[in-house]
Amino acid sequence: MAKLDHIMYAVSELQDGIDEILNLTGVTAEFGGTHPGNGTCNALLSFDNSQYLEIIAPDANQDLAGTLGEELKVHDFSGIRTWAVAVDDFAVITPVLDEFGFEHSIVPMNRTRPDGVRLDWQIMFVHRHPYGNFMPFFLNWLDSPHPANDTPGGCTLDTFAVEMLENSDSYKELMRALEIEVEVLEGPDGMRAVIDSPNGRVLLH
Repeated sequence: MAKLDHIMYAVSELQDGIDEILNLTGVTAEFGGTHPGNGTCNALLSFDNSQYLEIIAPDANQDLAGTLGEELKVHDFSGIRTWAVAVDDFAVITPVLDEFGFEHSIVPMNRTRPDGVRLDWQIMFVHRHPYGNFMPFFLNWLDSPHPANDTPGGCTLDTFAVEMLENSDSYKELMRALEIEVEVLEGPDGMRAVIDSPNGRVLLH
């Protein structure tokens, strides 16, 4: 059964996001690097050896036009934007997406860590579905080390849930077909994560 790989927590300024998470959890997320062509940079905080929180923000040193970085810069907010599921082989995912009538694309990604190590991975995005950012994207880390293994720890992910007013039944059906373990609740649209931290229990939404 597949499970959450990381939560993407979007902010309009990276340092503001690092400070916000520090104030909430007592842990300082570590700068991870930039995503060339995506207009973004990130900082990471590990939940354990296989899951983490990604604080993602615009990268002022890139041309942001038409990128995710531009989207994050325009929307002055902080909060969970979406989530990711790690898979070893996209071929396991594609037949299910085809059965549901959804389209998908695979995009190569990379970033270079502050220590000079380059990470290369692939992302599968799902298109033409009714779930917005509730639809996770899928990651194949290839031969790159998992980011949770060498980023600041001290926090654990207690629960992660998706709350939906519409399409919750079909969304649950999709998650079951993909064998993804996630709590799906009927309620005001949103995602929430409960984290146990040095400062106590923290809710991100």
